Amino acid sequence: MSGRRGNRSNMESFLAKSVHIASVVAAYWFVSISLVFLNKYLLSSKDLQLDAPLFVTWFQCVVTVALCFLLSIGARLFPSVISFPEFKIEPKIVREVGIFVISFVVFCEPLFRYHRG
Repeated sequence: MSGRRGNRSNMESFLAKSVHIASVVAAYWFVSISLVFLNKYLLSSKDLQLDAPLFVTWFQCVVTVALCFLLSIGARLFPSVISFPEFKIEPKIVREVGIFVISFVVFCEPLFRYHRG
């Protein structure tokens, strides 16, 4: 009888993990696609005529770092509610990611600006 309970709790645990993973992936997808449309609007809108792709990217990065910092604090204060890794900035990673982000902006910005699809 205890074997059945063990299997049932393992199945519930697996189901809970699967739902959690699916919700994280769905949230990532939603935010990612939303940012693509937001960037397209900001950089190609005739109404705004915003010619600042590096500023837009910089601002989005600053907001992301601030959110990670706040979530890290929230995870320390409320560990049963929020699960988030410790916030730390590693200069080597910042350099490597920075090069990638700047390259992305330089090479993809013309697509957002001139594609009027």
